[in-house]
Amino acid sequence: MKSELLFLTLRCACRGLTSSSLVWIGLVLSATNALAQQQTSTIVLEVDATTIAKKILHAHESFPLDSLPAHTVDLVYPKWIPGNHAPTGPVADLVNLTFTADGKSAPWARDPTDMYRFHIQVPAGTSLLVADFSLVGAYAAGNDFGIGNTSTPVQGDVNWDQVVLYPADTVADQVPVSASIRLPERWSYATALPHPSQQGGSIRFDPVSLTTLIDSPLMCGSIMREFDITPKGIAQRHVLDLFEKSPEGLNVPAERIAALRNLVLETGAMFRSRHYASYHFLVEAQGETSDGLEHHQSSDEQVPELGMVSSSFSAEAGNLLAHEMIHSWNGKFRRPTGLATPDYQQPMIGDMLWVYEGLTSYWAEILATRAGLETSAQMKDRMAVYQAEMDHRTGRNWRNLQDVSRSAQILYSAGQPWTMLRRATDFYREGPLLWLQVDSILREKSKGARSLDTFAADFFGPSEGVVTVKPYTYQDLVDGLNHIVPYDWNSLLQGNLLATRPTPVSPGLEAAGWTVTYTDEPNQASVDTESVSQQADLSSSIGLIVDQDGTIVDVAPASAAGRAGLSPGSKLMGVNQRVYSADLLRQSIVRAETALQPIELLTLTDGYYANVAVDYHQGLRSPHLTRISGKPDLLTTILQSRRTD
Repeated sequence: MKSELLFLTLRCACRGLTSSSLVWIGLVLSATNALAQQQTSTIVLEVDATTIAKKILHAHESFPLDSLPAHTVDLVYPKWIPGNHAPTGPVADLVNLTFTADGKSAPWARDPTDMYRFHIQVPAGTSLLVADFSLVGAYAAGNDFGIGNTSTPVQGDVNWDQVVLYPADTVADQVPVSASIRLPERWSYATALPHPSQQGGSIRFDPVSLTTLIDSPLMCGSIMREFDITPKGIAQRHVLDLFEKSPEGLNVPAERIAALRNLVLETGAMFRSRHYASYHFLVEAQGETSDGLEHHQSSDEQVPELGMVSSSFSAEAGNLLAHEMIHSWNGKFRRPTGLATPDYQQPMIGDMLWVYEGLTSYWAEILATRAGLETSAQMKDRMAVYQAEMDHRTGRNWRNLQDVSRSAQILYSAGQPWTMLRRATDFYREGPLLWLQVDSILREKSKGARSLDTFAADFFGPSEGVVTVKPYTYQDLVDGLNHIVPYDWNSLLQGNLLATRPTPVSPGLEAAGWTVTYTDEPNQASVDTESVSQQADLSSSIGLIVDQDGTIVDVAPASAAGRAGLSPGSKLMGVNQRVYSADLLRQSIVRAETALQPIELLTLTDGYYANVAVDYHQGLRSPHLTRISGKPDLLTTILQSRRTD
């Protein structure tokens, strides 16, 4: 395709050129076409992961070439990674890069402006170009899928995009790769790649396209258990592949396995199709945080150690697994055109992440509840937290949801400090509130006959069993909603996307018959989150989020803490003349409700102590959903299971 575009461009430019210029152009076209032809040959990728516990991988990659005159071959390292929606390819961690042409060293140079592109000088008649390199890593906050974060002495997560080079200017679907991998002794593995076989100490896979390879991570480890969660009557095999740091983490409660099996049934009941041959939940339990990365026939979840057996993490884990599985339909099969790039070097446009991620987040709450991965009460607590977070984010005064989606590539890497002023990837939080409004309107206008479930089957469901990508535009989305229920969907969606500081009461919650109220009763979703994050979230009361060591992580600018001059990065050393603790701060907030004196805080900032008086007297406040009198309770109806066991 690139050659055809170049030909058309040159043909238009050739008018009036000299004969010598035309000869030169012909040579360029000849070389370009030959290069395009050689790029259809199968690449052989051999990965040595025997040192993965040391946070290092080695790659040996062979590129068959046609015999050509001396020329330059351009190879690229994946930059824009699907699911990350950002240029996160860890090229800085690619080391020991060398090339050989038919066994002889071949000089190379990095492109001066594109750090992910390499120019290799290939002698005439070369038949095989070989690249050798390593990937190294160290733990880095926010890099949840880097080898430094996912590898431990007993487990690892191999994302193929981090250990592969491929010919520049080629369509990923048209680049065949034959991959193999060596693992530490006695380690197990799981992946969606088809037909593995053991050969000479390596695990080899049938050749697949570069797209399929990168879309099929491999998880491995010495402490592993596989759970078959395929419901009766379902043709596609579904499994949970769990890799833990300790054997007790493999004892997943039977009721949670049953709920995952229910999730498979619920996705089928809603989408009415499956676009995969089998599905693997790849779960690595290690570290302290949680994150997930979607793939067409598998998901890659990083959860805290013992996360799959922890009661405090049960709802979060269930929601995470539901979210990533739903992406098989919304995000992998159907994908916004701006995110459906032909290779891994083209910039992605995130304008519709409020659908890709926001609608998926909404459906994750719904299907996790229907399946029993979280209770109705837990779901409602989570929705209340979403609304509370949006209410506290003064960044909504200047940055609308459309800009949040477009800015995702920079917001993903932004730190937690100043989130309330900056905004984060809020389509994960604001999206469910928006799509609850859409769902409620569909149900109201159709008198309960149609809903977002209907839309799911109609828009994301066709082509049973086909593993492919079907891009869509914003207009396709609007037309799809109108096909279910005629309405001015464009005005509704644009009103939500472009508004700055929407009204505090969510139109979505209100349309479903609910609103948010604040009481001193703890929100259980917040309690569970705090037990994992080890952060005290007091944003709904005094206006602070504080790390376990007393460091202020974020401040609500319009809160009492914000007005007192507190800011992220300062460390709380004392509360009312006593040594700081989160419990003591909470007690002081309760006592201040019936006192006239402000709360006295001692802070340490860049080596300087300061006394700060916070004038706050409203007590502890946590968000909760409460019914709106006189309005139908659509949310309870939405949460009702649709599966047939």
